[in-house]
Amino acid sequence: MNQLLHSILKRYSAKEIVQMCKIINKDYNVYDPEEVRWSKLEYVLSRTSREEIEQLRSSYLSNNVVNDLIFEFYHCERVIKYFFIKHLMGRTDHIVAFEMVIGDSRVDICRINGSSYAYEIKTEYDTFDRLETQMQDYLKAFEKVYVIVPYTRVKTVWPLVPESCGIISYRTTLQNDFVFAYIKRAQKNHCDIECCLNSLSSADMSYLLKLLGEKDCKTRLEKKNHLLEIAAIKPIWKQYRQLLQHKYENQWNFITSHFYEILPIDIQSFFSANITPSLLYTK
Repeated sequence: MNQLLHSILKRYSAKEIVQMCKIINKDYNVYDPEEVRWSKLEYVLSRTSREEIEQLRSSYLSNNVVNDLIFEFYHCERVIKYFFIKHLMGRTDHIVAFEMVIGDSRVDICRINGSSYAYEIKTEYDTFDRLETQMQDYLKAFEKVYVIVPYTRVKTVWPLVPESCGIISYRTTLQNDFVFAYIKRAQKNHCDIECCLNSLSSADMSYLLKLLGEKDCKTRLEKKNHLLEIAAIKPIWKQYRQLLQHKYENQWNFITSHFYEILPIDIQSFFSANITPSLLYTK
């Protein structure tokens, strides 16, 4: 962390710093101009002089300030996503994606290789209010489903998830890194192909039909019905996983190729839009 920023933060209580991080995290947008982000930072650093803000600006990108604050003091979903993605980086022959829509839910992280995996993150700041609905949705579309929680919340979440759902805990180290532990392994479950098809676009369905060696149909409904007819005769899960790998492959390869050029707070943003990092990290 920048020495000047460290000095500035000494004037704020731990509670005040967490509160400012919550505000910044909610409003942060990597595509905002520097001027906009600095105005937001100046707002939360309300007891900091304009002169000190200008000194900070002269040597520090606003993105870096936001990143340092959140990763040091506010271990929210963005932080856990980054470290879990980093945890998965060592594995090969898989594709990872963010925020895939299934039913009424969005999967925080999904992973596709020989099987399909869903990972739902619940930090110390999250409630478990929607967890039951999320698990029901994910179990219809992914063969293995995990919930990721702080190690202090494992006992609380255990009775709230289905028996087949796995639990991964995390804790921080003295170096402010994260360690993940598989407390309970997920059991492989049987997915609902119609639920999976409902999450696909018309173009996705066309590609799936192509993988199956079938002719394309005109409308999305016709494609879906044809795919359901095929699925009633033979399994199409292998081709469905191939479709997902094809759909997200370029985005995942971009992240793995530029991982250390991207600020941790921006990993998901760069997954969504594969822009050269240096084009956005400018004053």
